[in-house]
Amino acid sequence: MLEENYNHLQIEDKIYNFWESNKLFEPKKNNNKKYFSIVIPPPNVTGNLHMGHALNNSIQDLLVRFYRLKGYETLWQPGTDHAGIATELVVEKKLNEKNQSKNILGREKFLKEVWNWKEHSGNLIINQLKKLGSSCDWSQTRFTMDTNMSEAVVKVFLELHKKKLIYKDFKLSNWDPVLKTAISDLEVVQKEVEGKLYYIKYFINKNDFITIATTRPETIFADTAIAVNPKDKKYKKLINKYAKIPIIDKQIKIIADYYADPNQGSGAVKITPAHDFNDYEVGLRHNLEKINILEADGRLNKNCPKKYQGLDRFEARKLIIEDLKSINALEKEETIKHNVPYGDRSNSIVEPYLTEQWFLNVKKMSVEALKAVKNKKTIFFPDSWTKTYNLWLKDIRPWCISRQIWWGHQIPIWYGSDGKIFSAKDHNDAQKQADKFYKKKNSLINQDLNVLDTWFSSALWPFASLGWPKKTYNFKRFYKTSVLVTGFDILFFWVARMMMMGLFVTKKVPFDKVYIHALVRDEHGQKMSKSKGNVIDPLDLIKKFGADSLRFTLMSMASPGRDVKLSEERVKGYRNFLTKIWNVSKFCDFNKCNIDIKINSKELKLEINQWIFNEYIRAKNNIDNHIKNFRFDEASKEIYNFV
Repeated sequence: MLEENYNHLQIEDKIYNFWESNKLFEPKKNNNKKYFSIVIPPPNVTGNLHMGHALNNSIQDLLVRFYRLKGYETLWQPGTDHAGIATELVVEKKLNEKNQSKNILGREKFLKEVWNWKEHSGNLIINQLKKLGSSCDWSQTRFTMDTNMSEAVVKVFLELHKKKLIYKDFKLSNWDPVLKTAISDLEVVQKEVEGKLYYIKYFINKNDFITIATTRPETIFADTAIAVNPKDKKYKKLINKYAKIPIIDKQIKIIADYYADPNQGSGAVKITPAHDFNDYEVGLRHNLEKINILEADGRLNKNCPKKYQGLDRFEARKLIIEDLKSINALEKEETIKHNVPYGDRSNSIVEPYLTEQWFLNVKKMSVEALKAVKNKKTIFFPDSWTKTYNLWLKDIRPWCISRQIWWGHQIPIWYGSDGKIFSAKDHNDAQKQADKFYKKKNSLINQDLNVLDTWFSSALWPFASLGWPKKTYNFKRFYKTSVLVTGFDILFFWVARMMMMGLFVTKKVPFDKVYIHALVRDEHGQKMSKSKGNVIDPLDLIKKFGADSLRFTLMSMASPGRDVKLSEERVKGYRNFLTKIWNVSKFCDFNKCNIDIKINSKELKLEINQWIFNEYIRAKNNIDNHIKNFRFDEASKEIYNFV
């Protein structure tokens, strides 16, 4: 007998516990049936459920339950991501509260602290997903650093390295001076800020000078040339002459290069190959020297005059400007708005920095990923995202995959005392290779201290979470997966990389379809943020109105390409709608109604019964079609109108 009133606080946990204890989320093995599989976008172990998770997982849950109801053998594969940099920051903060730090502890003890934190706090998001009603097969929960995932990561790395797609190079990378690690292009956020543009005089002789405009005067000590446009008549006579860097009076050549824009700044550009990506390319074209003037923490190094050495880059900037003024080398300064690169985790200004890193040649790998989408092996919904995917992959640059942190998959490379590289699955394997190469036992070898970018292991998620490289039932049965549900913000971080890795490793696309959902915003269409004070916590709404009320609200607004404008009032309204459904169920339960959906409408004697039955069939067919076409908003509308 159903309870008198719809009380979600009593009902939802009770029903969910029944489902879970009866293992209703586990696949019912039957090779004769069609299958439907989804891998969850693994939330970070540092994370709490936010509204983006609520939308994403409500969509996944709807799809899994729909196909489960249709008799498909279904798997919704859950798990969490180790979130390298984010997790290190959380654990370091905890240590700082106890007057400790990772450097004091050392690598081994620090990693023990991280694992302890993960065991005690890392599964919070899993419990929150259960509160949302997610019907994952929790018995299959994976973690991107569990034993099987580690095995998969090493195997893929070694294969990529063997095929020379992974290589080591000393080149310019995005460097986070706070985290003291390289980060990829995708981890850099461009922010428009107000700053200064400084016009600096580089003297050619006592009377003549060429003016250079820069926002980063602290890098003048790394200048190795001045570039002017070969078609710029103003500077044509200066090409191949020399000018002096102010303060240090070092002569550098004035070169002709089309990179210099006559309409920007003074039209002349200082070329600093070690601290600017565009200048780096100019430097390669003209064979210029690369001078690094920064330490890993953003302080000026010994390649600068002694008075600036050890100063933070922004402190040095102030002092350099004062010194330029004192020698009449600062022509003027302007206040401008310009884009500045920030690290997405540390929120510190990123520096282009010369360093030795490991790279993955994704340009070669992108060919098959582009071809697969072109040939409709993977289809994007909405289709407009296909163009975005193609444009990004066609313009892709090498992926810097090494990180100078401790938490993550340590790179499976060992070095001999002479720098010889041995790629191996473990230390014993590397030792055997080294002993054979050096023709002596117990040759000295050391493993690379860097770890892989978190997104490297995440890119293997569709097949590694299913058991690969082992030939498990789940991998053989459920790969390739049916659909990936994700937000547009990780289309490049994750989706494109999964496509490339899936095709490289398994020769199959990782998913048939990719559904890209929009953002959840506040009721006024504003992006939710703590600073605006407009963040809506899904757990608060679940406690107040129930998970079903929130889920139905999100589905009713999940229109392709349109952001969800969420308000508490709307959730409250759908709670009232769910109360109606509860009352209908209670009526049927009380009257012992015989609900037989297999009957023919012609068997019904009363005209009103025939009408409602035909309406039910019409609604059911429409709902089925809408869900199959990812029109969850239309499916919700059909349910609402029918009731």
